[in-house]
Amino acid sequence: MDNAAGTVDSDYVEDLQLIRSIREDDSFWDCIFEAKLDFLNNDADPFQASCVRPEIADSWVRSYNSGLKPDDSDLGEHITEDELQRVLAENAEIADTARSLIKNVESLNLQNDYIFELLDASGIALVQIGNLDQHQFVGPLYRCDEGNVGTNAHTLCMRYKKPFVVVGPEHYCFALQGLIACAAPVIDQSDTSIAALTLTQSIPEGPLSPSDEKVLVHAMSLVSSLAIALSDQLRINQQEVKLAETEQKYSQASLEAQRFESISRTVINAVKDGVLICNAEGSITLATPEAAHLLKIPPEDLMGTNARSLVGDGRSFEEIVEQGGSTTVIIDEELHETKISQIFGSKSELEGFIISLKEAKRTTLGASRGKVGDTADILFKDILGESTQINKAKALASRFARSTENILLMGESGTGKELFAQAIHNQACPNGPFMSINCAAIPPRLIESELFGYESGSFTGAEKGGKPGKIELAEGGTLFLDEIGDMPLELQATLLRVLENKRVIRVGGKTYKQIDFRLIAATNQNLPKLVSEHRFREDLLYRISVLTVNLPPLRDRIGDALYFARFFLNECQIRTGNGRVTLSDEAAHFVSVYAWPGNVRQLKHAIYSAYYTCENGVINIDDFPLYIAQNLNHRAPAEHLGSEPSGALTQNESSSSVKVQDGCAPASNTASEPFCVAQDSPLPTLSLSDLERIAINEAIRQADGNIAAAAAILDISKATLYRKLKDS
Repeated sequence: MDNAAGTVDSDYVEDLQLIRSIREDDSFWDCIFEAKLDFLNNDADPFQASCVRPEIADSWVRSYNSGLKPDDSDLGEHITEDELQRVLAENAEIADTARSLIKNVESLNLQNDYIFELLDASGIALVQIGNLDQHQFVGPLYRCDEGNVGTNAHTLCMRYKKPFVVVGPEHYCFALQGLIACAAPVIDQSDTSIAALTLTQSIPEGPLSPSDEKVLVHAMSLVSSLAIALSDQLRINQQEVKLAETEQKYSQASLEAQRFESISRTVINAVKDGVLICNAEGSITLATPEAAHLLKIPPEDLMGTNARSLVGDGRSFEEIVEQGGSTTVIIDEELHETKISQIFGSKSELEGFIISLKEAKRTTLGASRGKVGDTADILFKDILGESTQINKAKALASRFARSTENILLMGESGTGKELFAQAIHNQACPNGPFMSINCAAIPPRLIESELFGYESGSFTGAEKGGKPGKIELAEGGTLFLDEIGDMPLELQATLLRVLENKRVIRVGGKTYKQIDFRLIAATNQNLPKLVSEHRFREDLLYRISVLTVNLPPLRDRIGDALYFARFFLNECQIRTGNGRVTLSDEAAHFVSVYAWPGNVRQLKHAIYSAYYTCENGVINIDDFPLYIAQNLNHRAPAEHLGSEPSGALTQNESSSSVKVQDGCAPASNTASEPFCVAQDSPLPTLSLSDLERIAINEAIRQADGNIAAAAAILDISKATLYRKLKDS
C-alpha cells in the first residue's frame, strides 16, 4: 500500500473538489451528463469534454466497447452459492482482518441509504454492512465489475491503485446516476490490488447541504484510512508467517550453529597473529589478513590450498598437536613460530585445525655498523611478484651481488630500483654501511660536498672540523647513487676518478683517503641518449654499467598487477582493521590491462585510494583516482595480456616495451647508439625446466594472472604452482 499510503491526501483531493461542486455548480454535472449523451448518441470523443475526467472517459469507452447498454436496469452478474463459498474461503484472511478493523463502523449512523462493502478483485462482496436494498444487484450472490455495471468506483480504484470517488452522471449506466460511491484499494506486498473498500450512498434530492458535503468528505477519509490499515495488517500477517518459517529453520540449524560457535571461541582464544583455519583434510577455509601477509599470498588465493604444503615440519598436524601443538617452521626462508589447535564438532569428531603464525624476531641487518648509514633491510625474497620477468631480474641481480663490480639498475620510476639496491647490499655486505644519495633531489652545488665531504673552513657555513662525504662513509659497504643521470656533468669526471682508484679527497682537503666500497647506480633515463646529447660521460657509463640489471615495468610483468592489487588491499585491511574489500570483475580486468606508467608505486597509491573510496566492500573502476579512471584507453601492450583481444601493436607501443636481457640495457631509440647488441645464435634445444617455465607462463597468461585458474589449467595444486614460481 506504499503508493496509496504515501499519497492519500493528494490522491483524492480532486475527488473532494468534485463533491463540493455538486452544491456549488449544478451546471457542472449537467455538462458531464450532456457529454455522456453526446458520446452515446453521436460518437463524440469524451476526452474532448473539459468537464469529464480522463479516467471516467476511458471507463466509458471500455464499457461501451464491452457491449454494455447504458439503459439496462438489470445490472451485475449472478453467481452460484458454491462459487460464493469458494471465493469466501479463498479470501478468508482478508475478510476476517477487514471485519476486525471495521467492526466499529456498524455503530456509526450510516442512515438507511448507505452501503459499506469489501469487494474482491472480481467484484464479489466479501463483507457488507448497511442497506443492501439500495439497488437490485447488490447482494451476496452478485459480481459487480466494469464489464457488467459500467463505470464504478471500486473498479477504478483498483485499476489506478488510489482512492476514487464516482458521482452521479459519471457512472456509465443511467441506473446508477443517483449514487455517490467512494472506494479505496487494498494493496498486497507485490503492489497488486487484491480488493476494494467502498462506501455507497444515494444523492439527496435537491442541492447538497453543508452537512451532507461534510459527511461525504468524512466518508472518503474513512474508506481510505481503513484501506491503508487493512493493507498494512495483511503485510504484518505475511511477515509473521515468514518469521515463523524462519524460526523453524533456525531451530533446525541449531546444531550447526553450535559447531560454528565452538570454532569462534577457539579462534578468539588463539594468539592474535596470522590465523589459518582448515578442515580435517588440511584445506584452508579461512585466512586472516595477517596470515596472508606473512605467507605473501593474497587471501583469496589461500582458500582451498592445503595448509600442510605451506606449514609443517615433517610431522602431521595430529602429531604436532599430540606433542604440544607448538613448532617452528620456515616459510619463504623466514622462521615462524607456529601453534596448531584442533577443532571438534558437536559429536566430538575432528572438524579441522586452527593454525596461528607469528614471525620470529630476526637480527636487524647491519646492526654492527651502529648509526652510520641508511636503513637497508630488504632481501631478495622480500621483493614481491610472481611473474617470470621479475624472478629473472632477481636471479640476475643475486648473481651480480656475489661479484665486486659496479652495478647499474635501469628501470622506470616505481619499478623498485632502491629495493634491488638494498637486496644486493644485504647479500654482498650486510654488516657494512649502506649510503644512498638521490642525485635529482639535491641541488647541484651541494652534491659535491654530500659525495666527497669537506674540510673545516672550505666554504661559508661549513661545519667546524669538516664533514665526511657519503663515499667516505661507505667504507666496507655500499654507495647507492639513485637517479645518476641527473648528476652534474662537472662532477662526473671526479666520480670517474674515484671509481678508478677508490681514492677520495674532501672539498678543501689536501690529502686523499683510500676507500673500499661497492657502487650501485640507478636511473630511469636512457643513458646512451644522454651520452649522445653530451649530458653524460661515455667513459663513466662504461665504468658504472659493468653489470646491468634491467627492471621490467609492471605492464611487462604478466599477472603481477593483479597480484599486487590484492596484496595492497590485504595490507590496507591489516592497517585499518576494517572489513575485507575486493575488486569487482570489471575493476580486476582494468587493473590487469592498465599500463600503470607509474608502475608498482602508482598501483599502490591507486589501490589505497580506491580502498578508502569504495562502498559496500567492492571496488569499481569509478573508485580509482579520477586521472586513472578517466584514462581507460591507457592499456598495456597486448603481447603481455592473457585475454586482451587487441590487434597488432603500433610502432610506438612496440618500442615502449622494455625487455629484460642479462647484462643488457634497453637499446637506444637511435640505431647509432646501441648500448648492447644481442648476438645471433642458433636456437638451442629447450631443457625440461625451460619447457616447464614456458607452460607455467602460458597458463598464467590464459588465466589472466589468476593463480588458482592457472593451477587448474596445469592440473597441479596452487601450492605446487607457487613453489615452482619461486624456484624459477
